[in-house]
Amino acid sequence: MLAVVAGVIMGPFDTYSSLVLCQRTLFWAVISATSVVLSTVIRDMREHYLPNASDSLGEVLHVAGFTVLLSPVVYMLSLFYPLEILQGGTAPYVKVLGLVFMVASLFSALRLITAHPELLVASAPASGPAVAFDAFGMQAPTSENASEVAVEAPARLYERLPAGTTGMILHLSARDHFVDVELAGALISLRMRFSDAVAEMDGVAGMITHRSHWVAKEAITGVLREEGKMYLILETGRRVPVSRSARTRLEDEGILARFNTSV
Repeated sequence: MLAVVAGVIMGPFDTYSSLVLCQRTLFWAVISATSVVLSTVIRDMREHYLPNASDSLGEVLHVAGFTVLLSPVVYMLSLFYPLEILQGGTAPYVKVLGLVFMVASLFSALRLITAHPELLVASAPASGPAVAFDAFGMQAPTSENASEVAVEAPARLYERLPAGTTGMILHLSARDHFVDVELAGALISLRMRFSDAVAEMDGVAGMITHRSHWVAKEAITGVLREEGKMYLILETGRRVPVSRSARTRLEDEGILARFNTSV
């Protein structure tokens, strides 16, 4: 609604001079409603088919998809309500593509800056140890003093938790556009990508057991097999599913042997 009001009052892209009030209202109402629907669809598809894509790649794909899908709508509206900015010179549809791409890129940049405000602040190179990730999500500092570093520098995900939050992060799980962070005695929901949450658990030994679950190794207290499926039992009593691809890693890490369970 605010976008419609802003579009009607400010009249960007020559809509103020080219269209009367009722035309501007209808024009921006259609554009805004379509934009919301397309953004939601594109984001859901991206997170479903490319759940581990980086924020940067995700935004590039979002801008490309948004430009391709919204441009025809804008062009069709421009046939009913001719805009001066599209007249003469380059083909109108090419101009529409350019305008939509420009606006989509602007909003994409704003989303990145909002999600990662550190991009605006120059920071010194990190002096901590490098962290390696494998296909199963296992992570561990490469430094020989990894345990000491983990104590001195908690995982970056703690910075997103409410002030005063204490305790070890035991389990991460994806839920729609949120990540549920489970600690001993607390469950906190953060609006972020699951892959980003896992990446911010640097310095903590853990693994992805399922496409939407990560657990800390220290939190595992048992392994359960039920109807052909495998679950990890955490110290909180929660059961976390284990995918077939992750079972080999559990065996290699000695977790299954510890609880007398085989693949």
